[in-house]
Amino acid sequence: MLLILSCEEDVNNNDNLIEKFSCINNNCIASEDGLYTTLNECINNCNINNIYTGNWNFKGNGTSYSGYYVYDSLLNSQWVSNVTYTTNYNDSLGTIQIGENIDELIFKYCEACDPIIYNLNDSGFVYSESLGGNIGWVLTDTTFFNIVTPQPPGYSSSYSTYNIEGWKLE
Repeated sequence: MLLILSCEEDVNNNDNLIEKFSCINNNCIASEDGLYTTLNECINNCNINNIYTGNWNFKGNGTSYSGYYVYDSLLNSQWVSNVTYTTNYNDSLGTIQIGENIDELIFKYCEACDPIIYNLNDSGFVYSESLGGNIGWVLTDTTFFNIVTPQPPGYSSSYSTYNIEGWKLE
């Protein structure tokens, strides 16, 4: 009877671990000579949607209109109208950041404003039957425009509109 005993030495060698990452075609790849030291750092810098991120200047514009006829004792009429303009976030410093999902952007119209998540797949304008006009938003690498409440498509004696504009500062 022959008994052979053998023990293999457990080698815990960290020389084979790659601790850097490179961004190639918007994907993070482990690489010995990578620019990023963590996967999260690579993902944050490699995302194609980074062209939108940074500091932005936002301005919300609202218009309220109402009009009516006033008649005198001889039934002569005169049109009277009232227009009110409002501005929110006037030239405020806001930001756009990458969201948790690849197609999400997080907008903050001002420092004190609550963040709003926009999905890039939802960009563009669509007709809203209930509001009677186009609503939606568009974003380029330097501009943002969002129609929140459109002007009515035809005559209306009173209406309100609201939109938000943005310009990238960097």
